[in-house]
Amino acid sequence: MAPRIDFWFDYVCPFSLVTRAVLTRVRAATGAEVVWHPFELHPHGVAEGGEYPRGLWQDTIRPLAASVGVELSGGPPGYPLRRTRLAFGGYQFALEQGCGDVYNNRVFDAYFEDWQDISDPVVLVRIATGIGLDGAAFRAALMSERYAARHLSAVAEAREKEEVLSCPTVAVGSWRASGVLGAEEIMAALRGMPDSGR
Repeated sequence: MAPRIDFWFDYVCPFSLVTRAVLTRVRAATGAEVVWHPFELHPHGVAEGGEYPRGLWQDTIRPLAASVGVELSGGPPGYPLRRTRLAFGGYQFALEQGCGDVYNNRVFDAYFEDWQDISDPVVLVRIATGIGLDGAAFRAALMSERYAARHLSAVAEAREKEEVLSCPTVAVGSWRASGVLGAEEIMAALRGMPDSGR
């Protein structure tokens, strides 16, 4: 059985973006399974819009990414404070259809590389159809209480049961760390993990 890495993230978190790239390398090197868990940074809402904090990308995000061997192309996203609840509802549907990982990667790319508004249902449907999901079924899922409730349940579990306080958070068995980690740290945790997994 492949070792398991749990990853709590939010689509608009640049540190989650960097950790996603690190985990891609770890998975390629170890064959570990990465299990994605939503962690909505602003579950009670935050005012959308505004300008991305001046200098943050160049002075903090890019150097931090470089320190763990991740090169970020482009600049900061064009939509700094998008709400992610709708995108996460879409993730619950994509997960049910067996393509949660692909969906998550595409939503990250849409926001950080293509500067798309991932709080817009039209953008999310375009992402879904681009990965082979039925557009009408996906749109219905976005508007469904069922998938919204699944998302809220996952976030509540992260905060209450798993005691996740921030994202990104990565766990391997009982080992857990928050913030941007290097591949070496995660692989060391995998080497120390018993075969039974988490």
